[in-house]
Amino acid sequence: MSSVSSCLRSFVWGQQHDRVRAIWRVLFPVLAGFLAFRLAGVAALTFDLNRGEMMVVAFGGTTLVMLGVIGISARYLDHRPLNEYGYRLSRDWWQNLVVGVGLGALIVAVAVIIAHSAGSLRVTDSTLVPDVALLGWLLVFVAAFVGVAFYEEFIYRGSFITNVVKGLTARDISRSIATGVALVASTIAFALIHLPGAIVADVNVGLVVVKTGLLGGLFGVAYLRTEELALPMGLHLGVNYALMNIFGIGAAETPGVPSLLTVEHTATGLWSASRGIPLFVAILAGYVTVLLWTRWRNRDRSAQQRNYITHSRSD
Repeated sequence: MSSVSSCLRSFVWGQQHDRVRAIWRVLFPVLAGFLAFRLAGVAALTFDLNRGEMMVVAFGGTTLVMLGVIGISARYLDHRPLNEYGYRLSRDWWQNLVVGVGLGALIVAVAVIIAHSAGSLRVTDSTLVPDVALLGWLLVFVAAFVGVAFYEEFIYRGSFITNVVKGLTARDISRSIATGVALVASTIAFALIHLPGAIVADVNVGLVVVKTGLLGGLFGVAYLRTEELALPMGLHLGVNYALMNIFGIGAAETPGVPSLLTVEHTATGLWSASRGIPLFVAILAGYVTVLLWTRWRNRDRSAQQRNYITHSRSD
């Protein structure tokens, strides 16, 4: 009996007996987020709502649930303060968030330009100055996508990558290898978690995997380059909002989703603007932009620190 109890304890608890194993610290937020979104989606079906309103309800409900899950996970499973996941709020943090939003929107803009030039996308209408009703719904979707960026980046970057790296390095695996494994694993998990939605929507599953995999990798690189969640959260928010509510390529023919541009997809498959080559190319360009931005920011920060040390010594 004692041996069974010992095995069960070893299965759940790691070398640090006050903290469960890294695998459970990773899986708990992932599974909780998946179940919360599915349950919120089912709950939204019980109301007489259009597709856009259902999205807002599902995102909002999931965000509320995940606020509790994140607190429980950090305090009782991980025994880690929230700022260690990438929430060290500062001027640089907020700057990275804003820059991330801009870069995310730019990625989608590049995809739209490529798709329009290739003839796979046609703009049918545009709204430069939204009326009060449209503006209100645009702000509602901003809030909804802020929630999505917050909890998904905690799940797949802050918690996932942090705990995989901690778990592997505790087994004498070098930090560089552990970081690489964590990035790949979080990217795969991020891609796979979007498959049920693709299957329900009856879209090309392979293209969705590539799209979400490339985006997940981009967000992961942004997290590792900054060691903060601001830049990946901004990128996530910028991409989602630009896809759905600015350029409308993810909202085409979807009732209830407000967008400044109304577009018509004239090609599907590989040349789809929302999940094909135009977006893939734009995301790859996003990798280059993120690397250049973080390299410049790191150099600028290092120069400021050197100047501060020099002035302190001279004083």
